[in-house]
Amino acid sequence: MGLGPAVEPEGQFSYRLFFKSLGFSLVGIMLFLMPVEIDGNQTILIGALSKLLRTYLSNVLLDAVVAVTTISTLGGAYFLLFKPDWSQTRPALHAICNTNLQWFLLRFVGGIVGLMVYFSWGPEIILGESTGHAVFVDIGIPILIIMSIASFLMPFLTEFGLMEFVGSMVRKPFEILFRLPGRSAVDAIASFVGSSILGTLITINQYETGMYSRREAVAVATNFSVVSLPFSLVIADVAGLDHIFFPWYATVVLACLICAMIIVRIPPVSVLPDSFYGPTGEQVLKNVSGSDHSVFMSSVLQAMERARNVPSARTMFLKAWHSALDVVFGVLTPCLAIATVAAMLVFHTPVFDVLAYPIALLLNLIGLPEAKAAAPGFLIGFLDQFMPALVAGSIESATTRFVLAGLSMCQLIFMGQKGILLLRSSLSLNLWTLFVIFCLRTVITFPIFLIAALLLFP
Repeated sequence: MGLGPAVEPEGQFSYRLFFKSLGFSLVGIMLFLMPVEIDGNQTILIGALSKLLRTYLSNVLLDAVVAVTTISTLGGAYFLLFKPDWSQTRPALHAICNTNLQWFLLRFVGGIVGLMVYFSWGPEIILGESTGHAVFVDIGIPILIIMSIASFLMPFLTEFGLMEFVGSMVRKPFEILFRLPGRSAVDAIASFVGSSILGTLITINQYETGMYSRREAVAVATNFSVVSLPFSLVIADVAGLDHIFFPWYATVVLACLICAMIIVRIPPVSVLPDSFYGPTGEQVLKNVSGSDHSVFMSSVLQAMERARNVPSARTMFLKAWHSALDVVFGVLTPCLAIATVAAMLVFHTPVFDVLAYPIALLLNLIGLPEAKAAAPGFLIGFLDQFMPALVAGSIESATTRFVLAGLSMCQLIFMGQKGILLLRSSLSLNLWTLFVIFCLRTVITFPIFLIAALLLFP
């Protein structure tokens, strides 16, 4: 039996659609959200599968990462030189090679560093255990495995109505807590669980089509488009916290929600105008449906409606395949390039030690263990979302690692990917505004992670 659209009438309860939505969504919950204990360590099933693959494929994984960075660089160069139109005829090649000049430069740096790490050729500042080698092994390998797996398994979580059900259930409190229209609940939840970049693109699209005002779009983009659930597992792994993934991730969710409630009520987000995108204008349609049903039944019907329109298994597989290629070849190489440069600045120059000196003094007063080593991690996240976790990986204190890994998730404004996207978008944000939001998120979420860490590691 296929997964394509069902034939039941719209707006009516159907046991077929109900169990279709429930069954596949439960699989997604078990894969991504349900904690499991393996060998005394708490993780999620997709994390356990990643660990298994890393164990059995350990001899070839660095080769695979370097092969990806090399192909990404060569493919990007070919695309820029010859500009082939592959989007319809060869979508897989398009996903691998499609780039622009700015992103290609990052691909080029990542490709060169990858070859230098693989052949152990070049200066120690690039190849060292704390820079190039650490980035490609501790970050590159987990990203390659987890994002590849997640691209094929994520539809269980996002395509069968779970997002619509949860979004509809929280619609009213969403309006009260976050000063956002209820319709943004689904967008926000999908952004939180799915891809940060994809979530940001969805939000920008909603603004450009007149569904969000500028304030609403910026509020969603700077509070809910968190690095994805699979990426969070990578961060936990890099920071050495994968054995307590569930309590750490639960703290991340709590911190992000508290932070969002505050950020939307203070400048710079609160003072943005509720104006709509000029070329489109306001296109919001008032929601008049669902008045004959309870909130729960309306949510169920919305989930069933999503399940009704699920594409065929072949279509979903091809979409997942192209998504995996796009993430692996389009994101991995630039990410490793930025992470390597950031690691060089952190571990081989005094730049961030000097900048973070006042933070170190404050952390010492608070009593955070290894404050001097941790302080640069509070700032470096502005360049790359993995760097606080990489700094955490070199720290012995579990409390400090917990805090830094949490900040790498919740600071949210990292210039390596999302920051550049926001700066170039129609939302008209500038670098200073993004830096202010980054600092506010750091100040708000730090005490939450510190309290949680002290409770977990008394």
